[in-house]
Amino acid sequence: MSQYFNDSPIERREDDRYGVHAFADALATSLLSITKPVGTTIAVTGPWGSGKSSAVNLIRAELLDRKDETLSVLDFKCWWYRGEEAIALAFLQELNTALKSSLGDKVKGLVPEMGRHVLQAGPVLGSAVALATTGGLGALVTGSAAFAKRFFPEKPSLEKTFRKLSKTLASQNKRVLIIIDDIDRLAPDEALGVFRLVKSIGRLPNVMYLLVFDRALAEAAVRQRFPSEGPHFLEKIIQASFELPLPTPSDLHNSLLVAFQERCGTPEEEYQVRFMNLFYDVVVPYLTTPRHVSRLINAITVTWPPVADNISHADYLALETLRLYEPSIYTAVRQRRDIVTSTSRSGSRDKTRFDPFLAGVPEDRHDRLRIALQRLFPAFEEVTYSGFRESWESERRVCLAKHFDTYFKMSLSDDTLSGKEIRELLERAGDKTFIQERLLRAATQIRRDGKSMVPVVLDEMTSQGRQVAKENVLPFFSAVFEIVDAIDRKEDEERGFAVATTSLRIHWLIRRVADDRFTLEEKSAIYLAATEHAPLGWLVDFVSSAYEAHHPREGREVDLSTALTTKEALPTLVDRTLVSLRQAAQVGSLLYRRDLMDCLYVWEQLAGDGGAEMKAWLADRMQSDDVLVLLARALTSESWTTSLGFGDLGDRVSRRVVRVSIRGDFDLFDTDQFRTALERIVREQRQPAKDLEAVRMFLDAWANQVARQLE
Repeated sequence: MSQYFNDSPIERREDDRYGVHAFADALATSLLSITKPVGTTIAVTGPWGSGKSSAVNLIRAELLDRKDETLSVLDFKCWWYRGEEAIALAFLQELNTALKSSLGDKVKGLVPEMGRHVLQAGPVLGSAVALATTGGLGALVTGSAAFAKRFFPEKPSLEKTFRKLSKTLASQNKRVLIIIDDIDRLAPDEALGVFRLVKSIGRLPNVMYLLVFDRALAEAAVRQRFPSEGPHFLEKIIQASFELPLPTPSDLHNSLLVAFQERCGTPEEEYQVRFMNLFYDVVVPYLTTPRHVSRLINAITVTWPPVADNISHADYLALETLRLYEPSIYTAVRQRRDIVTSTSRSGSRDKTRFDPFLAGVPEDRHDRLRIALQRLFPAFEEVTYSGFRESWESERRVCLAKHFDTYFKMSLSDDTLSGKEIRELLERAGDKTFIQERLLRAATQIRRDGKSMVPVVLDEMTSQGRQVAKENVLPFFSAVFEIVDAIDRKEDEERGFAVATTSLRIHWLIRRVADDRFTLEEKSAIYLAATEHAPLGWLVDFVSSAYEAHHPREGREVDLSTALTTKEALPTLVDRTLVSLRQAAQVGSLLYRRDLMDCLYVWEQLAGDGGAEMKAWLADRMQSDDVLVLLARALTSESWTTSLGFGDLGDRVSRRVVRVSIRGDFDLFDTDQFRTALERIVREQRQPAKDLEAVRMFLDAWANQVARQLE
């Protein structure tokens, strides 16, 4: 990604940070498939800053890469001209140049002749650009009526000329695509003039148009000029319109984070949690389009170098965001240095303390901005801080008076499914093949953060779960259960503030779909049928949850309101799970499962023999060093701790901690012998380097864990 100060649209696929190239490729394919256009008009629409021009550049590049010799691509930059007449003349000039380039003398003089009729048919509106048939923009002239009379001598009628040109174009195996971008930059009458040109003299055989504009602005211009027309005006001109797909929020967020890291570096580890807190609470609400992201990146490119390494990364990014998008807040903070850097606040809950800063800001943003101010300045919080000044000083935070001026001394100082996809999932929830194909495909669709689309599909279905028809619940659950292991990716696990796994998401999904819609007996029948062909991983997870509901831990009572099945359904589920566990143990695949420890514990839990069968099998396998390494890996886990913070503000992200799943009541095997064997493996250095590193990490984490327990 370029680090130069630049707000220009992208031109290459490799610069696409938001997945626009897929849309561009699809539209390029559609354009190439139009074999006999007659002024066919396609529109790409989107709001300001959504990346329309970037999409057009990618479409153009894709068309050129396809090397279709029957298609010529021409750009008409309508916003270079001012006045309807100038735009009309420039449009005719570009059309004439394009047709002459592909058809030569066959169309000589026909477009200028049409231009003569068009310009002489109405009043002169202003200065015009000369229509030069030799190419180039020509000279800017005045007195367009006189110009048109000299340039367009008396010739046949417009209708005859149009028919002759149409006949000539229709007989050729050549097509012309005229791209007209930035129509929404024009004045309303000018924009409407472009639409009229395309609809009238532009409606020619083997000519098609790609119009790019903000539909809301265009429709507003139509309403202003033709109140009775409404959206019908554009519908009469445009045959197919495509709204530019909006980037996912995560793509916008990641784009800014990557750019920030490239320009400003990475905050030190001890400050990263706070950085992300401010990022989510202050920055993210303003990252709604690619243009917003670009604007902030451009600001960072200019304002960071003078203060680099002298201020907090987190405070800097938050303040730059406020400077760009909440200038009145930024100015109020700058003017009230003594208030925001005060250390004498006694934990006031009086919200009027925010009033001088929120004056003039729409009320619907007040709550968000109060949080922003609290994140930046402890003086606004409802608690009194003590003992934190040293940490704030180390980070060089803006809340300290000695660092405050550094932030302000410079004057300079952006995964969901479509509604259509969701509706199809709901309508076809009873189609087992469809559901499985969609989830398996989702597992192969990898997003920029490394996660697949599986969490997105499951989360969307969970939110809409009540809409799954009751008669479709059984086939829907069966479809999902049978492929849980196939779609369960470690990379899809959420870290930090929101912890989630694929299995946990499926638990949320089935409870959302079934709870309060079926009796416990009905749910039992559904789950017994749906798990009949379920893989081992999901059987272990589901049956363990169902079993524990009827066998709660000591001191707890059975709560049937949270039970998955009746107690009578458990024997069948337990037998089904034990059969799968024993089969996996026999063939050796059990040892290589990511959920090995869960499988061992559930085996012990369900077998009813105190774990004797499982422990005997495990002891036999532990004679192998390879198995010892596998167990060390399986017993090593990552956990994420989150500080609750002070007052109402806790951390937004969590810290990573490596843990060992061995406690005082661990009884699967002799832990002393296990430690001794692992230490021997490290000394002997016979295992692969990655395995040795895993064993060392396990032993170190185990030692640290024991030490903490002894403190």
